[in-house]
Amino acid sequence: MPDVLFAGLTTIDIQYFVDQFPGSNQKIKSASPAILVGGPAANAAAAYAFLKGNATILTAIGRNPFRKTILKDFGSLNIGAIDFIEDEEQEAVLATVITSSNGDRAIVSHHPDDHSARSIDFGNFLEQLNPSIIMIDGFYPTMTLELCQEAKRREVTVVFDGGSWKTHLDELIPLLDIVICSADFMPPGCSTHSEVIDFFQAHGIKRIAISRGEHSILFSEEGDIKEIPVGKRLVIDSLGAGDFLHGAFCYYWHKGLDFEASLRASSEFASATCSYKGTRTCFSELIQSEFV
Repeated sequence: MPDVLFAGLTTIDIQYFVDQFPGSNQKIKSASPAILVGGPAANAAAAYAFLKGNATILTAIGRNPFRKTILKDFGSLNIGAIDFIEDEEQEAVLATVITSSNGDRAIVSHHPDDHSARSIDFGNFLEQLNPSIIMIDGFYPTMTLELCQEAKRREVTVVFDGGSWKTHLDELIPLLDIVICSADFMPPGCSTHSEVIDFFQAHGIKRIAISRGEHSILFSEEGDIKEIPVGKRLVIDSLGAGDFLHGAFCYYWHKGLDFEASLRASSEFASATCSYKGTRTCFSELIQSEFV
């Protein structure tokens, strides 16, 4: 039985490392790119599994040339994988990542199709898995909405990773318990981070946090907005850091830490991953016992 069910997007990331971002009409050369398994839900599950958590991912992979690569990655990290379109021919979601020498990155990708989980009865599904927490990234709206509706009926905590506003989120927001979104997440009518927090509080969500890269994390828990400073570390690559923050938060929250303490611990972990290239090297280099 998993502690946490991660539901959402898995991608194939093709990552190039360059000295600086290319300008208009400029061609640059780099070393061979790294080909990695990525995506918000997949990376969050990877962080959770690294921290000795029992993770399962519910995602759409389908039949394509990258299927074995994705399943091998999940297997190597001890992540249970459920592909809800396993019998369908489907192109992998690809992301091209350009990472500069200061750790900044630019990403070109596309939204996946909205696959429904026709083969899943979510009542029986959650009865069998019995997760304590479900973390969603908002992709695959039809599947996600059905999953969260059942989670609400069963009083399973739903943690939302908000990367950017999506039109279907109006239906999803009443089903959320904890929101951790990026600085770019702006619901309609919001232009500041305090307005984002007010927006979620108005929808009855008590615990909200906003990650802001190297800047402090803003958070609120039924009250005023507070800040958590982000530790200063050598930044080689920030790809996946936000996803790792979400996965680590689920680990510390599941362990019983309070909201602020969970955010602090997960921020420290996410910052540490930025000292390594790519989204998987950190798991072989970091000392697990320092974070567990």
